Amino acid sequence: MKTPILMAIAPIQQANQNGVLLVDKQAKQAYFTAQQLPTAKAQKWLLWLLIFSSILVTPYWLFDRMLHLPHFPIHQPIIWWLVLALTLGLPIVAWYVGRQRAHYDFQRVTPLAVDQATLDQALKYWWFERLWVAFVLLLLPPTSVLFLVLYVIKSDPLDALLITVHATLFMRRLIPHAFSRIMVSKQAIQEWQNESRITTGNVSTSVN
Repeated sequence: MKTPILMAIAPIQQANQNGVLLVDKQAKQAYFTAQQLPTAKAQKWLLWLLIFSSILVTPYWLFDRMLHLPHFPIHQPIIWWLVLALTLGLPIVAWYVGRQRAHYDFQRVTPLAVDQATLDQALKYWWFERLWVAFVLLLLPPTSVLFLVLYVIKSDPLDALLITVHATLFMRRLIPHAFSRIMVSKQAIQEWQNESRITTGNVSTSVN
């Protein structure tokens, strides 16, 4: 039997128990589990990398637009490659080493069985998260490549730091099955839960 691919959508409460709303997109099923996976180390590492690089680059980038601050191109090949390796390599290494390896245990999930109000509350901002994640996953790779090209042309450390900012934002959203996850709508989850209830009801009727 093929192991279901379970994707976490949002925190939710079922039967007075806090847990997570999971979906199996291929089987069109919605589940609840009380399992709590540990936060991937990559999320913490990338967050600190994002904060650090943003603090370095944002003030200079903003004031440069108004005051035309001096730039300091890198002319030494060794330093040029070192800067590129750090600014582009650190986000990739942090993501790869600290990425989420734990998975939800399918034996510990139950069919989603919550009322409409609870589901609405859990998915209140799901539409926004889908748009934001799609924006990040689709837009930031091209902008990262753009700043890479600018760094190759101008050898400006500012462009190298902008590579880090954009690549880090992208990597933080590059979780397992990221694209499949945002393809699941609130309406689909509602339909899957209703179909599951109907199926369960029919099975119960047949048994009786």
